[in-house]
Amino acid sequence: MCIYLREDIYRVQHCLYRTFLREPRLYYDVAGKRCNACRNTASKYWKEGLKNEVFFPPQIRLNMYENRKEYIYLIQNDKAYKLFEYYKKYPDLVYISYTSGKFDILLQTSKELDVIPDRTIFSGSRGNYIYPETPLCTYKDALDIMESMIEDQHAPSTIPVEYPKEPPEKGSSHYGWMIYPHVKYNLRTGFTPIVKELHISFDSFYHGLKYLLNISTVLLPYYPLGFQLYSQYFFVFWSDYEEFLCELFGCLPCFVSITKVGDALIMYTSIEKGKRFSEQLFRLCFKMIDVGLIDCFWSSKPVYYWRLDL
Repeated sequence: MCIYLREDIYRVQHCLYRTFLREPRLYYDVAGKRCNACRNTASKYWKEGLKNEVFFPPQIRLNMYENRKEYIYLIQNDKAYKLFEYYKKYPDLVYISYTSGKFDILLQTSKELDVIPDRTIFSGSRGNYIYPETPLCTYKDALDIMESMIEDQHAPSTIPVEYPKEPPEKGSSHYGWMIYPHVKYNLRTGFTPIVKELHISFDSFYHGLKYLLNISTVLLPYYPLGFQLYSQYFFVFWSDYEEFLCELFGCLPCFVSITKVGDALIMYTSIEKGKRFSEQLFRLCFKMIDVGLIDCFWSSKPVYYWRLDL
């Protein structure tokens, strides 16, 4: 039996993260071979990672098309807690977070609001999500790399927000939307309970899954030290160097989510607690203003959140 040191566990779990991100329903024996580990080792450290919130299961988020859009609203409000409770019951809610910082509420809906809440300071339809692949490194090394990147010269760039027609159907949209609530937050979920509950065949399940994967982006939230050892933040950036910002924050050794809304990038990221990493990251943001890489930025810290399928 192999004795795994802490750095060996980090390596195996990072490899499992990359493997299941690319092929979410891969068997443990195949995943183990790709990570130079046996089936039992791969299974053990994947399950331990889920328990300790090193990983969350591989998931999907819908891509945006001309017939399908989602909207994000950033709201300042002295009674934000009441707004939070109100929109929890909103039928077209995708996600809502009560936050502390520049804005008090981040609201995401699947339909444009008929009435925009008072003191909404920014809003618009979102582009597709961007999930940089998480590197295997320490937080200190990542911040040092980011610091050096800021010193370099960069070409202006813009990430377009486009809403094309939905691509030609692969699989089955009928079965895709049937299984969507069951697989959205866990692509590795067992299909037997789903086919029994929905009274569909195994082939129908896989035809539905094929459809969903064709119109979605796969993500696998990964926090090498465990989710509880990071502080989460929303950042909003206005910049003429959008591709660079995505590359820059992709250096962070934990899950990062990016989407374009209007003329701004909205990022969800995490900062390792302790060691003054928060101060260092914010100082990097201020330095980017000084050197002209960003025009300005906002930040808020999520306190709690809600989605309809909780």
